[in-house]
Amino acid sequence: MGEKREETINQAGAEPQPQMAAGADSTEAKEQEGIESQEVSFQQEDVERLLASIAEKNRLQEETMERLKRLQADFDNFRRRTRQEKEDLAKVVTEGIVLQLLPVLDNFERALTTATEDAAALRAGVEMIYRQFIQALEKMGVQPIEAAGAVFDPQYHEAIMRVEDPDRRDNTVVEVLQKGYMVHGKVIRPSMVKVVNNS
Repeated sequence: MGEKREETINQAGAEPQPQMAAGADSTEAKEQEGIESQEVSFQQEDVERLLASIAEKNRLQEETMERLKRLQADFDNFRRRTRQEKEDLAKVVTEGIVLQLLPVLDNFERALTTATEDAAALRAGVEMIYRQFIQALEKMGVQPIEAAGAVFDPQYHEAIMRVEDPDRRDNTVVEVLQKGYMVHGKVIRPSMVKVVNNS
């Protein structure tokens, strides 16, 4: 009987231990559930933040694309307008040139219709038309390039021939074969010249 009591006591003493272990397990489980729920809530917050960030970036991208489309349209309009303005300006410039030259054309027509056998009168008429033509060109900013006797300059002259001349220094222009011209200081045709080359 003494042994049975001991077993009962032992059993009685042993029974609370599993109950304590079960209580500890439930506490750990609750803590684990709490941690997991926190992780889930953190994940949800992260996902919401990411979605909000993506939505904001998409909105900014759409705004940027709209701005780029507007800029492209503005640039196309500007290019079209600039091209039209250039064409209009070219027409105005051409009209101005023609108006300056029409009086010269009129005088040529008069000279051709006037019958004369007087060579001096004919020459005087041609010289008058020539001076009128030169004046019209000067009004448009055209200037001849003075080359005879000058030092050869490739910006203004084009050497067509080289000649020896002991009385002149090398690279001196001795003859102008075709006169060159500038418009407002810019060379539009260099003078074709003959240049001294003694070496």
